[in-house]
Amino acid sequence: MSSDRQSVPVSLPPELVDRLDGLVEDGVFGSRSAALRYGARLVVRDERQRLHERADSDARADVEDRLDRKRVP
Repeated sequence: MSSDRQSVPVSLPPELVDRLDGLVEDGVFGSRSAALRYGARLVVRDERQRLHERADSDARADVEDRLDRKRVP
């Protein structure tokens, strides 16, 4: 294993392992590890997107709230 990687033990249900193995057999991924790395990248990307959207929504709500307070005499 390369020194720029860490091993992360993970337990998966047999059905999911079978599906991962199928993807490897079909040539979609070179190994189970490659498939799991891809999945981990998707999780991180999606979570970053959700955090960005939440921050954007919170910022818009804050601006609206401040504008509403200025409009009230």
